Amino acid sequence: MKSSVEMKGLKIISMNEGQQISTVKDIIINSSDGTLAFFIIDQPSDYLGARLIAFQDILGLGDYALIISHSGVIQDVAHNPLAIELIQKDIKVIGSQVLTTKGCLIGQVEEFMVEEETGRIVACQISDPQGNTHQIKCDRVITYGKEIILIDDNSSSTKHNPPERKAVSEIQAAPVSHEKELLKKKIEEFGKSDNLLKKSESGQIISYPQEFNVFEQRQLQFLLGKIMDRDVQLDNGGLLRAGDRITADSLSAVKSKNTLMQLTAHVVK
Repeated sequence: MKSSVEMKGLKIISMNEGQQISTVKDIIINSSDGTLAFFIIDQPSDYLGARLIAFQDILGLGDYALIISHSGVIQDVAHNPLAIELIQKDIKVIGSQVLTTKGCLIGQVEEFMVEEETGRIVACQISDPQGNTHQIKCDRVITYGKEIILIDDNSSSTKHNPPERKAVSEIQAAPVSHEKELLKKKIEEFGKSDNLLKKSESGQIISYPQEFNVFEQRQLQFLLGKIMDRDVQLDNGGLLRAGDRITADSLSAVKSKNTLMQLTAHVVK
């Protein structure tokens, strides 16, 4: 098994090129099946779009490096719909509260471990309400949510049922199953965005164009409050002059990626 902290910072080595391409900056989790889906690679700047490697495209995941066949397997996030969807869900696992289907709080995740061959999350290290640290297996996880991980607490409740009571057991299990589905749907809502109107950390509202991916949206947030070192024409005909401070209103007038790049290139460093 390999922990998330052990994977971040690993060297990325291409067999064909015979050299180090980059390092692992972060990982993306697929919450639907509890697996490691992508590695985000480290690069000088993210505003032109992050790049990543799908778990299925790696040849090896060791203590020293992540091995790929060639640099051609590296993808742009903007061209991968699944990656964009998972990034928007923002499932981190670490920091999530672990609850059972009976409503019991087990603790908070401090770290998680992944099986190198399959990418499956196999265990979590948690801190319980008493402050003790211990490890739990993840084979009974129903849902990985943005803030909550739900674990099935009834997995053994139907074992060794007598044959003549099978029909009764099935009838009793139906509402329990339905309840679990409702819980799963509610928890999944934690990872979904409501609309394209987001609040920045300062409380100002920025309107994002629909075609902007999550990294371009974050770049708009990054620009809020920055000062221009050159005049830039906005998409609504307005003008940001050198020395002007960028506001939420001016960012809401950014409708094209070209204007976003112009702003990013001409803020005071």
